[in-house]
Amino acid sequence: MKPRKSGRIIVTTSVAALVIEGAIGAAYMAAKAAAAHLMRNAALELAKYNILVNAIAPGPFITNIGGGHVHTKEVQEGFSKVVPLHRVASTEEMKGLALFLASPASSFVTGSQIVIDGGMQVGVAD
Repeated sequence: MKPRKSGRIIVTTSVAALVIEGAIGAAYMAAKAAAAHLMRNAALELAKYNILVNAIAPGPFITNIGGGHVHTKEVQEGFSKVVPLHRVASTEEMKGLALFLASPASSFVTGSQIVIDGGMQVGVAD
């Protein structure tokens, strides 16, 4: 990327990098916060090479992280009460953001951590 003076690096962090979640555990949260900080530092260092470095910070997605507990109906119902969109997301819903960050459309975006959490961080809607 440096010789080409162009490139994109997309890091996956988590909303756990931004808010305390007791059920998640300190090690995971610290690792995701560190990944976010590393991304920002890399963005600063690599900007002179036109290498853009950004992060996607997912909220409640149906994955196997943490033993896959989000696959269960009970956990999904719990999230549906605190996520304004009243559901968890599938990993398919992250593709658009990843494509944006990898495309020329994001040519002036670097050092950003973009949250994709159904509005969970803004609070309970109703």
